[in-house]
Amino acid sequence: MRLRTWAFCLNEANQNLLRNPVLAIASITTTAVSLLVLGVFLMLSVNVNAIATSVESQVAVRAFFAKNVSPSQEASELQTVRGWSEVRTAALVTKEQALAQLKQQFGNQAKVLDSLGSANPLEDSLSVTAQKPQDVKDVATRLADLSGVVHTTYQSAVVSRLFALINDVRIVGLAIGVLLLIGSLLVITNAIRLGMAARRREIGIMRLVGATESLVHWPFILEGLILGGIGAIAASGLAYWSYVAAYHSAVRSLPFLPLVSPSPIARDIALLLLVLGILLGAVGFRISVRRLARI
Repeated sequence: MRLRTWAFCLNEANQNLLRNPVLAIASITTTAVSLLVLGVFLMLSVNVNAIATSVESQVAVRAFFAKNVSPSQEASELQTVRGWSEVRTAALVTKEQALAQLKQQFGNQAKVLDSLGSANPLEDSLSVTAQKPQDVKDVATRLADLSGVVHTTYQSAVVSRLFALINDVRIVGLAIGVLLLIGSLLVITNAIRLGMAARRREIGIMRLVGATESLVHWPFILEGLILGGIGAIAASGLAYWSYVAAYHSAVRSLPFLPLVSPSPIARDIALLLLVLGILLGAVGFRISVRRLARI
């Protein structure tokens, strides 16, 4: 289309929005809120996943040797474990080292352990971390099959709860986001349909004088894109600014949390929200164009 035709379509789209300002504002607000909530849940999901992965990567599997296992056999088993592709680190922890660690953990209460005297009830063990969080369970199973190992331990409950939390956040966020996006789509569709109804006679005249379908359609296409685009821009800006502010605040208060840096995650999610907003406008037009065909 020519530049003058584009200007005409854009002017008509603006006129449609001005005829129904309340519905236009409602469409933009609903779209912005829907996309903002979706963006918040996406960012929350990404950070929960990062925290869970960090915690799980630090989970060490402990494989305890029987008391009658010789030091040479323990060293041999250590070399075997270090050769596994799933293992990131493996170290031998003697019972003396384990007792020292226990005293350190007890802190001021370490005197309680002095009652043991020279007796040390602990066992030599292997402390093993996996290459990937998903390999922890498999590594624990393989360690249990080693000769000389009597039992293994790792924080399976913590790992399971973390993955359950990640799945819950994803499901809840996706469900709420989808519902809000459907609501936004319905509001945008109604706004476009009201514009069509208001211009019913004008559209009929345009067709009688030979106006092409694209000339009839494009004002409403632009109207949907404007509604979705403005809402998406507002949501993207708020999501990006909110995440940057929350990230810096959390880093100052909880520096030990492995949060995802705002760049590029906040930028990528903001761009995703912008694309989704434009798609909402386009889909709203496609739904409304069925009604336009009957005018």
